[in-house]
Amino acid sequence: MLRPLPEEAPEEGWRDTRRQLAQLLPEIPPIGLGTALRGDLGVLYRQVAARNLRALPDPGDPLPAFPEPGDPRFWPGLLGQLLYDWPHRCLPDIEALEDCPPPLLEAVVHTLLETGLPLDTDDAETARREAWYASLIGWIEATVSADPAGYRARLLLRAFQSGCNFLAHFRGRTDRETLARRGRLIAHLAGASGPCRPPRRSGRIRLGFLILNAGNRTETRVLLPFLTGLNRARIEGFLILIHGIRTDAARANAACAERIIDLSGVPEAERADYIRGFDLDILVFANNLLGRAGEYPRLACQRLARRQVATIASPASTGLPGIDRFLTSADAESGDISGRYSEKPLLMEGLPVCFAEPPLPAHRPPESHLIDLQVAELRRAVPGPATLLLATAHAAKLNPALRDCWLSILERAPETVLLLLPGNPGWTVPVESRAVLRWMREAATARGLDARRIAVAGPFQDRAALVHLARRADIFLDSFPYAGCASLIDPLRAGTPVVALEGAAQKERQGAALLRSIALDALVAGDPIAYADIAVALAGDASAREHWRSRILSRIEAAPFLDPADFGRRAAACWEILFREIMEQEAQADPLAAETLRGDMRSQGFGRGWHAPEAGGWRWSIGGEAAQLSLPVPFAGPAMLELALRHLPDGARGGLRVEVGGRPVPHRLLPAPDPAEAALLRATIPEALLVGGTAEIALQAPPQHAKGDPRPLGVALARFALQPAAGTIRIDAAKPLLATGWEIADGLFRLTPGRTGTLFPRTPLAGWHLLVLEGLQAQAPPRLTAGGQEIAVRDGIAYLPPCDRLALTAAFGLTLKAFTLSPVAL
Repeated sequence: MLRPLPEEAPEEGWRDTRRQLAQLLPEIPPIGLGTALRGDLGVLYRQVAARNLRALPDPGDPLPAFPEPGDPRFWPGLLGQLLYDWPHRCLPDIEALEDCPPPLLEAVVHTLLETGLPLDTDDAETARREAWYASLIGWIEATVSADPAGYRARLLLRAFQSGCNFLAHFRGRTDRETLARRGRLIAHLAGASGPCRPPRRSGRIRLGFLILNAGNRTETRVLLPFLTGLNRARIEGFLILIHGIRTDAARANAACAERIIDLSGVPEAERADYIRGFDLDILVFANNLLGRAGEYPRLACQRLARRQVATIASPASTGLPGIDRFLTSADAESGDISGRYSEKPLLMEGLPVCFAEPPLPAHRPPESHLIDLQVAELRRAVPGPATLLLATAHAAKLNPALRDCWLSILERAPETVLLLLPGNPGWTVPVESRAVLRWMREAATARGLDARRIAVAGPFQDRAALVHLARRADIFLDSFPYAGCASLIDPLRAGTPVVALEGAAQKERQGAALLRSIALDALVAGDPIAYADIAVALAGDASAREHWRSRILSRIEAAPFLDPADFGRRAAACWEILFREIMEQEAQADPLAAETLRGDMRSQGFGRGWHAPEAGGWRWSIGGEAAQLSLPVPFAGPAMLELALRHLPDGARGGLRVEVGGRPVPHRLLPAPDPAEAALLRATIPEALLVGGTAEIALQAPPQHAKGDPRPLGVALARFALQPAAGTIRIDAAKPLLATGWEIADGLFRLTPGRTGTLFPRTPLAGWHLLVLEGLQAQAPPRLTAGGQEIAVRDGIAYLPPCDRLALTAAFGLTLKAFTLSPVAL
């Protein structure tokens, strides 16, 4: 009788057990096998499958003969065949699953989904495997959708629940439709998304980060800059840990958060409601939502916060209906960014990633002696001095095109040797390094190369081993099309020249984006041939490598992807954007909201006098020309024009001119509500200038020139709004509304030092309002709170969220003439 084996059993024992299973399974009728797989036989089967012996075919253990389709023993036999070969080869026709006996359907589909990490022989097999996997997900969704409550649907969903890890699928192309199908299936598993969020409580922005654990891993190093850069006066940060805190390192990492929420003691079925209890405005999913199955992606399908965000911890669109925004940037990807995502992209300034890195280790890691021996042996594979090429791409990123490019470098540069680290410590997915080495060496031998010039290192337990290895390398080769990100940090900190390939999507471009951010553009190639050219040139020129090493070391300490403070500032602008969306959405009582016209630099209405839109999200006017903007007016009466200016050169402020209908209109430049913008221009337009239901606007600024940009630049417009010029409230000392704490005399409001004055508008303010403190006299800006938040006051101006009161406190006292409140659309 076959029984589960101890994990320490030798490989030959596992191979022998596999042979016995392959012989036994076809002889068990489906109904009996379905029952047996729920017992010890199922435990043993899953043990053998997890050893991934199919990645290491052995001539002494050939693929047995299995029953053909149509044979009643085919489906039990298929389970045995899947222990020897990859799913896309074992069952090329997905539609055949329609005939799978129900007792085996769950086991068969689960095994098909657990594809492991196949190493394709060529590009044609890659295409077949990807198409096969997309067809499998499509068939599962179609079957579930046809009868969601049916028996087969329940079986398929159970199989999918633990098998929806897309690690093997997203190594190449980004198939948005398949990702969306996966998301809909996970949402089906998660059930109802939960109740709509109630109106938010007053207070700071409540920002949560949901992570499995805070141990020392790549995703934690990416998360920490988000936490350390938070302005706690504005944002209340929550770190929500599904598995709690289990190590001292995790405890130290979690200490960066203002509030730590441990879910390890909360039953899984109650965790969604538990998170909802914190009334989060924004929840960021800080782990990879594509590379894992189970509870984590199911939580992302629930409505846990008002806005839910994925980061580049996920290498592509999550496809999950509960994720509203994907944090990326125009520096991280190019082209049609929104077309790649089921989520709405949330574009931040600069790179959307930063790493909290410890100081470089001063000690030699335990594995250093082994590394030195292996590097020395590899260098002896070529006569004379050898140039060591290092590639630490995980096996999930390897593909035939990348392999062939690396082999072409070895062909063209005979002094080079290649060391791979396919199971680096940044990933938790187990890798069979021997399979990777065989895959590379067999292809090398077929090209006439000496296979000894290729070796595999690791896996290593100590992160310091990567730094030690990077210091021994002469050139680091990034992967493509799934480029590296975290894997580039150690080589760059060691000063090792990195060769990367340009791409369009985030996962294709991230390595190149890191290099460009520290002015290493010459190491970025436009295609695989150019990639090999750069590597070959470096391999043959030791002085060039030393030049690049010095250049990298002189720039790496100031790299934006190693600057948590700068990253926190840039990320804060994104949280402000989301919070403004939330408050605008909740301001349903605003009578002007339905009549307000809003747009951005891609909206219709731009005429002559504008440069092309910028990737960062703004549009420059042509300096010295009248930039035309034609907007429909969906209301009667005078209008309020608002223009959010992303950049406003100093020389443009005094010379800025606004005309409507050919006539100049007065305007005012105010501090911008969005910290990423330079100013908010507001102008009241008389109804007489709104001819034919259209506002013909002309914006003219004197020409300016930016360094390296020959174009005449005026001002940079990011967003605009046109709303009725109504709803302004002026409160002066002669006719004050309900107020407490103020001294009112001689037509002035006064506050004595340290005292708080509160003002209650006649009706609560719906929507955002511009507050102007007319005639303000104070030694220092007063402290203003509204809606439970502390609001910045700049030059007597502030932007108020929906609220029913506002309060001012001045350490040294203040006087002012009046309060003016007017609705603001941007």
